[in-house]
Amino acid sequence: MGYDIVFIAMGVHFITNDKGLRATHLEDYDRYGRWLLAAAILIGWGIGAFTEVHEWIISMLTAFLVGGVILNVLKEELPEERESSLLAFCTGLISYSILLLLL
Repeated sequence: MGYDIVFIAMGVHFITNDKGLRATHLEDYDRYGRWLLAAAILIGWGIGAFTEVHEWIISMLTAFLVGGVILNVLKEELPEERESSLLAFCTGLISYSILLLLL
């Protein structure tokens, strides 16, 4: 069940990133960016499926990914010109941290 929640959370994260990149870089993103991101996912899957990746590398990549998620949330959800909620951000941050500790 834990991986299902992570899968859903990452899916929402990727959809949010897609919307933000499309709004900021419409033509370039539609022409090149989305294809590069899709290829990166397939390449990552191939590496993970056909090679043995050391646990240290997996932990470093996970930390890098989580850092990117947190920076994206800070960029998209907390600017003052938008109606943002610090309470919702902190609740999500704590919930995500607990989820990662339980996995």
